[in-house]
Amino acid sequence: MNANRLTQQTVICTAAMAACALVLPAVASLKNPVTRPLRNSGSLILTVDPNTGVYQFSDWGQATHAGRYSDTASGEMNLASSQFISGYGTIVAANGDTIDWKIGAPNEIVYTGGTGRFQGVTGGFPAVITSVTPLDITGDTWTFGLTYTGKGEITY
Repeated sequence: MNANRLTQQTVICTAAMAACALVLPAVASLKNPVTRPLRNSGSLILTVDPNTGVYQFSDWGQATHAGRYSDTASGEMNLASSQFISGYGTIVAANGDTIDWKIGAPNEIVYTGGTGRFQGVTGGFPAVITSVTPLDITGDTWTFGLTYTGKGEITY
């Protein structure tokens, strides 16, 4: 009977130590964030109200640290300069972790938080629009296809 009890206690202790060993790296990254270079490229479908500059878009692409990602966003753009001047969105990384962002300056993405390994994330990048294709520019809503690249930093 004592041998069984010792075995059960040993298994429970071993499982608890393994769980702690797996949790510590995640917690350590929150306590000791590391700044890393970031590169990304993507495509998006932009819908904008030509009267107000209010926009919505969905995009997808490939980025270091996030892998293949998708994103949704909304905000306001300056129609005269074609720059995004306000907005916010949420990137969903390949593994399901998220990165929240906002527009910090025209066309500049600033990370504001996230989930999973990106909890407490900071950093960002200036988005460089590499192509714009009008898809439908009639009526009260204009739709464009865009591609972009970015280089910056991410800290998590």
